[in-house]
Amino acid sequence: MPIDLTKVDKDTGKEIIAWQFPEFSKQNYSRSWFIAYGAVLLGLLTYSIFTANILFIFILIIATVIIYINRRREPENIRFRITEEGIILNEMLYEWIEIKNFWIAYEPPEVKNLYFEFKNLLLPRLPIPLQDKNPVEIRNILLDYIEEDIEREGEPISDNISRKLKL
Repeated sequence: MPIDLTKVDKDTGKEIIAWQFPEFSKQNYSRSWFIAYGAVLLGLLTYSIFTANILFIFILIIATVIIYINRRREPENIRFRITEEGIILNEMLYEWIEIKNFWIAYEPPEVKNLYFEFKNLLLPRLPIPLQDKNPVEIRNILLDYIEEDIEREGEPISDNISRKLKL
C-alpha cells in the first residue's frame, strides 16, 4: 500500500527527476456536446425506467453530477517525483517493490503519458502526463528500478475513449 508521507517521516531517497501537471485536463464542452450528452442520457434513462433498473438511474445521475462538478472546478497542480525509493505523487510514496511495470504512450500532441501498473490488483493503473519531459530520459531512469512492459505501446482504450468523449 502507498505510504502517506504527511503522516510518516520516511526517507524517500535522492530525487532523480520531478515535474508538475494538472489534476485533469479542463475540457471545453461545445453546445453540440451537451445536446448529444442530453440525448444519450434521456435514452438511457428511458431504458432504465422501462426495465425497472433503479440502480442504473442512480449511476446516470451520479455521472451527470460528477461531470457538472468537474466542469465548474479548476484542476489542482500535482507534483510527481521519481526517487531512489519509488515514485511520489504529491505526498504519497509508491515504493518500487509495489510497482509491477511501466510503459510510455507517446503520440504527440494528444498523448504523452507515463503509465504505472501495480502488483496489487486493487490499485488502478496510474497515468502520469509527461508534459514537456523527454520520454527517452524518463524511460532510461525507470529502467534502473522497474521493468518496462514492452508489449504495450499506446494509451489504454479506456483513456482513449475518455479523451475523445471529453469525459
